[in-house]
Formats: sequence, C-alpha cells, structure tokens
Amino acid sequence: MKMELYVLILSMWGLTAQGEWLYIGNQYVYNTPMPKEQCMEYMERWSWHEHNEYYNFTMSCEKA
Repeated sequence: MKMELYVLILSMWGLTAQGEWLYIGNQYVYNTPMPKEQCMEYMERWSWHEHNEYYNFTMSCEKA
C-alpha cells in the first residue's frame, strides 16, 4: 500500500472592519512531502505566534 504524503501550508489572514477574517494573499508551502503524523508534529511546533487582533495565520496539512 502506498503511503499518503502531505505538505504543510501556512496562510495569513486579516480582520476586516466588518469583523470577518479575509485571506490576505500571503501563503507559504513547506514543500517537503511527509507522512501526516510528521506534518501534524510540525504544526504543533510552529503553533506559536504573537497575538494580534487584526492578523492571524492558519496551518494545515494537505495531501501532496
């Protein structure tokens, strides 16, 4: 059976004046395919960030 591989995606979001989160066009793909478990470990290690009420980033593991 072939193992599914994933890449880590980080994307930047901004809060609008209407209080809705909007993708602002900045994205980084850690383009090193890896097993899902390893990708999830990266997410846990990189989950820190400064709290800013107007900007945020999200992370996800997507199939490569």
